[in-house]
Amino acid sequence: MEYSWLVKMDRELHYACIDSYGNLTAYESNGTCRKAAYVTALYYTMSSLTSIGFGNVAANSDNEKIFTCVMMLIGSLLYATIFGNVTTIFTQMYSATARYHEMLSSIREFMRLHGMPNQLNERIMDYVVSTWAMTKGIDATKVLNYCPKDMRADICVHMNRSVFNEHPAFRLASDGCLRALAVHFHKNHSAPGDMLYHCGESLDMLCFIVSGSLEVIQDDQVLAILSANDVFGDDFWSKNRDSVGQSAANVRALTYCNIHQIRRAHLLEVLEFYHPFSISFARNMVLTYNLRHRVNALNLFIDS
Repeated sequence: MEYSWLVKMDRELHYACIDSYGNLTAYESNGTCRKAAYVTALYYTMSSLTSIGFGNVAANSDNEKIFTCVMMLIGSLLYATIFGNVTTIFTQMYSATARYHEMLSSIREFMRLHGMPNQLNERIMDYVVSTWAMTKGIDATKVLNYCPKDMRADICVHMNRSVFNEHPAFRLASDGCLRALAVHFHKNHSAPGDMLYHCGESLDMLCFIVSGSLEVIQDDQVLAILSANDVFGDDFWSKNRDSVGQSAANVRALTYCNIHQIRRAHLLEVLEFYHPFSISFARNMVLTYNLRHRVNALNLFIDS
């Protein structure tokens, strides 16, 4: 033990307290030798815990050792704080991606569990992936619920500005009327091949196409191709207010489509309250295709 670090330290600092076997043999009256041993042991322990390798004692005096121990402790806390925050930042950066893959995994497991056909599987995955690409996993309804009523109306007007600006039926609407309409609009995203209406379904919505293309099919014949700024549904605001019509044709998406929709009951409620606007709306709103009207089979044969 003659060459141990305790013996070497004792000789360098001229403490006659440690024999050749590393044992404390004598103490000064003020306990300096005992203090030096404990401080050195603390230094050795802190150095071993906070660094890589053997904790050699580089400091000489007790004050240097205590100062070094304090700095090692502060450095450890700083490292923990910095790297902890960096880990949190990276976790938050990739949280959306993690939720996306978790959602895809759940959908695949659901389709496998229920034995969905391959064609339906492809449609589901296409819709989910394209919807996520547009929304980035953000639930607009949840965000709107965080906001007060006035702010929610402002957000809805902004989100539906493409409909209000492009269609002349809304040009004479007051600010209050637009806000009342906007909160009832909702967006619908459709992938190619999705059916928006089947023949015989109730026409309880008025649909405004913002982007994309759709086809109207009756008896396996394509009657019309609808695109951006077209409107389809039923003219329930001018007639047939008391009865909900049935669709006489199928409406299928040809491309990825963004459609803004408002329910029949909500639109009639706003029109009834804002009577001057209802007159302007009935005069200026023209449906690109009225799904309630069935095209005569003879006309289809002549056109074909």
